[in-house]
Amino acid sequence: MSDDIKESIDGRAQYAEKPQQLVVDEDEDIPTAAEEAALMRKLDRNILPLVFVLYSLSVLDRSNLGNAKLAGMTKDIDLSGNRYNTLTTIFYVAYIVSQWTVTGWKIFRPHRWAAFTVFLWGFIATIQATAFNWSGLAACRFFLGIAEAMFGPGVPLYLTYFYSREKVGFRHGVFISGAAAANAYGSALAYGISQIKGSVAPWKILFIIEGVPTCLLSVLAWWFIPDSLDDCKFLTDREKRMARRFVARNQVSDDDKGKTGLRFKQLLEAFKDPKSYLPAIMYFSCNVSFASLPLFIPTIISQMGSFTTIQSNGLSAPPYVLCFFMILLLTFLSDRFKVRGPFCATGGLLGGIGFIILATTSATAPRYVGVFLAVNIFASVAILLAWVANINATESRKAGGYTILATIGQCGPLLGTNVFPASEEPYYRKGMWISAAFCLLVTVVSALLSLWLIYENKCMAKAEAEEERTGEKSTRFQRTEEGRFRYVW
Repeated sequence: MSDDIKESIDGRAQYAEKPQQLVVDEDEDIPTAAEEAALMRKLDRNILPLVFVLYSLSVLDRSNLGNAKLAGMTKDIDLSGNRYNTLTTIFYVAYIVSQWTVTGWKIFRPHRWAAFTVFLWGFIATIQATAFNWSGLAACRFFLGIAEAMFGPGVPLYLTYFYSREKVGFRHGVFISGAAAANAYGSALAYGISQIKGSVAPWKILFIIEGVPTCLLSVLAWWFIPDSLDDCKFLTDREKRMARRFVARNQVSDDDKGKTGLRFKQLLEAFKDPKSYLPAIMYFSCNVSFASLPLFIPTIISQMGSFTTIQSNGLSAPPYVLCFFMILLLTFLSDRFKVRGPFCATGGLLGGIGFIILATTSATAPRYVGVFLAVNIFASVAILLAWVANINATESRKAGGYTILATIGQCGPLLGTNVFPASEEPYYRKGMWISAAFCLLVTVVSALLSLWLIYENKCMAKAEAEEERTGEKSTRFQRTEEGRFRYVW
């Protein structure tokens, strides 16, 4: 066995045995509201910016294929027939079958896992520029899908290590808004790169400029991503105690005899719970509608008849700027009012209206307005990430919930990226109606899950009253360290 493999196994064993100590003792400091708010801001400053930037680059590196196409890739790579659609499908097939790697965030030290995956996808994204035929580019897209699946889907789980269940929604929103930011500045960046005249094709320069920074940032991931609250060097001992207290509030740590590895029994409990599959259905629906947009919006705008190809890349940015702020607004309000369903439904409704406008109009102005509304379906994804955390009490069970969410949900792009065939140009009516239907499905399923969770909460309240009367504890419901658990609906 090589020294590198031994070191990897030893590191995994050390991390599995290192206690996070999230269970709070009675004698620990109780933070005031002001102290807790100040501590949250400190965590935000030290964790969220890097996570936001890394996910933004992740989305940029996967979705820049559409911009590369408009930047002249078709002159060097044969994309005739369904070859372009097949490239996007290849990426998502690899992405879907690799969703189980979300557990890597629980099995290995997060800073090592993050640094490795960030460098891997950055390297693969960069060498796309060396592809000289369709087969080579297809191979790059496949391995890019595997590498990116190792990072993004596990970040929502990672954030629950540091934030309480009622505050994690906005932090998930900041994380996921990196996708909207990437699509915004990615379009602007592609517009600028398209102006470059030289011996290297603009589409190759695009892959290089957007891939190399990712490799460099993997160094920052190694040094600045903390593994747990106890590893946060920017916190004092008292702040760590306070943080452990509010993170443990109304949820359960995986601390068990000083070990913090993956608990397979708790993970499997998520798979047995039928409620785990409704968020996955909604995530699937969101992805049907949203995943295709970064790949096809530049083309859709260019074929409205009023804009050049280069202008279309630039005009793709403003809708994502609106989406960025909508994600932050809805997740903030969701945390503020401590509900998820109504705000998840709002994103679906806005997206549905946008796609209906796109499906029923032909003029440039209303279709561009429709794009602004359609992209807001992605706000529902941010709410779903928090919702999964809120219906699972333990970290390992959350890992199971996120695995279900990502595996089923990421099948959506397989449909979404294939409902805009070239034969439907320039209006893509069928694709717009399909996307609208799935947006509205998100609204309906959000209402159903909310009603289900409200009913379950009432059942738990009755069960607790019965326990107090009989002294017998029910095993039907999840419990926290405090004994009481309620779903956030």
